[in-house]
Amino acid sequence: MLKNEISTLIKNSIAEKVFPGAVAYVLTNEKFLYHETFGFRSIKPKRLPMFRTTLFDLASLTKPIVIGTLCMQLVEKGELFLNTPAEKYLPAFRQKDVTLTHLLTHTSGLPAWIPLYLRAESREHAISYLGEVALESQPGEKAVYSCLGYIVLGALLEAVTKQPLDRLARERIFAPLGMEQTRYNPPQAWHENCAATEDSNSFERRMVNYERYDWREGVILGQVHDENAHFLGGVSGNAGLFSTSADLGKFCSALIDNGGVLLRPESLNTMCQVASAEGERRCIGWAVTDDGCLYHTGFTGTSIRICLKRKLAAILLTNRVHPDADQRGIIEFRKMFHNLIYT
Repeated sequence: MLKNEISTLIKNSIAEKVFPGAVAYVLTNEKFLYHETFGFRSIKPKRLPMFRTTLFDLASLTKPIVIGTLCMQLVEKGELFLNTPAEKYLPAFRQKDVTLTHLLTHTSGLPAWIPLYLRAESREHAISYLGEVALESQPGEKAVYSCLGYIVLGALLEAVTKQPLDRLARERIFAPLGMEQTRYNPPQAWHENCAATEDSNSFERRMVNYERYDWREGVILGQVHDENAHFLGGVSGNAGLFSTSADLGKFCSALIDNGGVLLRPESLNTMCQVASAEGERRCIGWAVTDDGCLYHTGFTGTSIRICLKRKLAAILLTNRVHPDADQRGIIEFRKMFHNLIYT
């Protein structure tokens, strides 16, 4: 691993305004190889430095960390079965041929995205609304990344366990690993230490052609950036989780350790099986890289890549949507960052 080159790459990307700040954490076998901070957690309305303890809105990293893990835990207990239609567990989701595996591997046929905050009448109505949405392909035919499927899975987990999703995640994932700085809806006292995200959610306003809505004004801090997750109360299967690099290191270490206290080795193996569908290489909760690593990103600028065979994990947290989500370069930057670690 080229530590100096990693630092130079990140510093240059900050200078090029790809993102205001970053935390990079590389670990293997529960030992960290690299843990550095760069730039600022906020530049608007004021500049605040980045710390190792800075909390990030993880955005779609919520999907593998919370939903993928919880689903496999319930499969272990015999409370869920992967090839069972989701409608059996969540009757309001009336898509008879869509199984849990389809939702978990993004092969359900659901659209990639719909602004539920503009289309559903309420949080409770969101699932029945998605149960009536026309599928864009046959279940199992194509892998098309869909936030909507994970919103359904979050509600499904709550229905099966009769517990709120945030409590499930805390009791079954975060507490066993000692992830004390990881949660949905961080309390006000934590907000000052959060990495800022977008100013006034201007990206989603443009996405819906400035349709009338009670949009949030000012820099979003300590609240989930994703507007669908915000509409759902900040606790959702697609987004909403906040965490630090060190806490994420504990999660990655558990997976590297054959599942650790989270999952049995056979469950981890099941989770890693690539879905046989046209399109992206997807497994339960994760994407799978060409070299067999588990990988996922978050729209806010976050990513995790785990190579179970090499017992190596790379956590990259940036605030690339701050103050404007139109900033470019994050995709190319991630490629260069991971190439310095995994080649």
